[in-house]
Amino acid sequence: MKRFFTLIGLISTLFIITSLLDKSASNTSFTPNKNAIAMAKKIVKVSVIPNFNFSYDFMNLGVLQHLDRHYTYDVIPEQLINGLLFQGIHEVPKGTVIKFNLLTPATVYFIGCAGADGGFSSILEKLPNWSRSSAFPQYDIYNGKHGLFMNMYRYDADIGLHSIPASTENGACFNMVFQNTDKL
Repeated sequence: MKRFFTLIGLISTLFIITSLLDKSASNTSFTPNKNAIAMAKKIVKVSVIPNFNFSYDFMNLGVLQHLDRHYTYDVIPEQLINGLLFQGIHEVPKGTVIKFNLLTPATVYFIGCAGADGGFSSILEKLPNWSRSSAFPQYDIYNGKHGLFMNMYRYDADIGLHSIPASTENGACFNMVFQNTDKL
């Protein structure tokens, strides 16, 4: 019986150590871009329902697409270069609502993975002032086709609160880019 409890204690200790190592590894895989976060505070306040982790970076070659994957953007249309990239998680649940309060006028781009955008393309097609772009970025282009086909929508937005209604499917893969149209 004593050996049984010793074995259980050993297994529990290994589980705790493994869990801590996994958490520290996931925390070190992403380093927030403090300059992008500072810029975001001047341009936009984003909220998502349900809440999930997100951050910001600048849209340039090699930028991390999502916080929980190692995919990077490898092809970026010129109009997105140096824009403020909203980086969330790779697959958001059905019912995700995106709200953004612009503190300055901006051109807003919504980028969704074709075939895995949670229904956001259908939603944006129906919203006034959003238009589909013929150009779009591509990610992870050397590892199959999953990042080659994207949908991108553009919205020239004024200061104030804006929202995108709830996604209609699970697994939406999306980003947003905010291009400031006013000199800060």
